[in-house]
Amino acid sequence: MKYFILVLTSIYVASCATVGAVIDSGKDLSMNIVDSTVKTAGNLTAAALEDVSGVVTTVTESTQGVVDTVVENIDKQTDELQDPKDQ
Repeated sequence: MKYFILVLTSIYVASCATVGAVIDSGKDLSMNIVDSTVKTAGNLTAAALEDVSGVVTTVTESTQGVVDTVVENIDKQTDELQDPKDQ
């Protein structure tokens, strides 16, 4: 009977260690998945913001060029309409 109890105790201890190892492995796996997902989402967001920033910069530069051209043309036209005496 003592031998039987010793064997059952050994199996119980080994089983508990196995269950603990499985739980720890599951925690590690889930934390790695969450960490990878968050890093990937962060990288994608940063890349998208850089792209949007580049587009906004290009549009701003283009618009600025158009506005400068319009201002110059309006200035020339108003100069032509003014009396030479007023200049």
